[in-house]
Amino acid sequence: MRLPRFIGAVMVLVLAPRALPAPSCRMPLSRAEVVVCALQQATEVRRARQELAGLMGQRQAAGTWLPDRPVASLALAERVPPGGTEGRVLNWYLSLVQEVEIAGQRSWRLEVADARLAAGLRRLAAAEREAAAGALSAYYTALAAQEEVHLGRELKAVGERLSALAVARAGQSLLSAVEADVAQAEGLRLGLVLPEAERRLGAAQAALGALLGLEALPRLAGSLDDLPPPPPEEDAEALVARALVLRGEPAAADAEARAQQAQVQLLRRARVPNLVLGFTAQRDGFDERVLGGSLALALPLPWPLGPSLAGEIAAARAAVAQAETERERVRRQVSWEVRSALAASRAYAEELRLYAPGLLQRAPLQLRALGEAWASGQLPLREALLWQRSLIEVLQAHVRTRLGVALGRVQLLRAAGLLP
Repeated sequence: MRLPRFIGAVMVLVLAPRALPAPSCRMPLSRAEVVVCALQQATEVRRARQELAGLMGQRQAAGTWLPDRPVASLALAERVPPGGTEGRVLNWYLSLVQEVEIAGQRSWRLEVADARLAAGLRRLAAAEREAAAGALSAYYTALAAQEEVHLGRELKAVGERLSALAVARAGQSLLSAVEADVAQAEGLRLGLVLPEAERRLGAAQAALGALLGLEALPRLAGSLDDLPPPPPEEDAEALVARALVLRGEPAAADAEARAQQAQVQLLRRARVPNLVLGFTAQRDGFDERVLGGSLALALPLPWPLGPSLAGEIAAARAAVAQAETERERVRRQVSWEVRSALAASRAYAEELRLYAPGLLQRAPLQLRALGEAWASGQLPLREALLWQRSLIEVLQAHVRTRLGVALGRVQLLRAAGLLP
């Protein structure tokens, strides 16, 4: 792949960070804003852009026409005849020497540089995808923690009411001491849900802020149900084929293999000695001007008498084999990631379908109704606490399942190469 085919795209990608304004990451952060901010601020993306800029410099260095600078020399000599100073003559000698590559080394240097530049470009795309996936995962984790905080506040109110009723009924001798302690313990357990959820929310916000390069904890907008669009294909084979085309890792591995193969050819061409062209001009003591030229070619010697690059070529061939093995490993890794993410996404979607919408809507009301039924003596404490715990576990599990669906969708899109 020659550089002119994609030089414009590479230059835009390398120079874009210099032209963009400082990222604002406007609050509150939505799903789209999180992705944009992550692509601007992620350190791995910035590092990939810097690597690409370095590869551009290497490509520029590989495009030089001559292997070395011409060497010019000037020598002056005064000729004095014997026995006197008359007839003294100033002689001068001028020479110009230039090496020229005659085996096409420049074209193979460009081939190596272009392949490595293509690999760097694909690694940049992979870094952007990983940054977007990491930021979205942290975003949905923080949204789930927010919902757990809201649920924790409701449970804290239920627990405080339960504890107050237990103390009041125990004071009226309507409840035994053991039952009162059990009710207060359950109220305490419900109250502890809130600080635990707040700790998880703080950790999730800090993780998201670190990914986005924010100094303060981010404020979020959106919902766990606001998911990116699903992949167009649901078949595993189709998704794997799409991922092998879209993802940067397989293309980068292919480009690295091409670079190593081109390196072998470059070393083979480097065994051909360079032609040395020379030009001389001089003025001797007889007031004659002499012009001349020369051709020189180094004589190759067999190893170990002289350098043959045999060891370097053997090492380059081994690097080609390693690159091909790495290419196969990457393709297997991509296939495994797609199939694993697809299975997890389907499992979470099936789990979410098990929750009856009516039950989830009635659960908060039923929690309050259970407390009132126990307070009025219509329901024993043991049954009220048991039923209450079942409803609370369903509400908590629903948040975890929705988080699993969101994270599963993000990982599936990441594995299929469909994230920005």
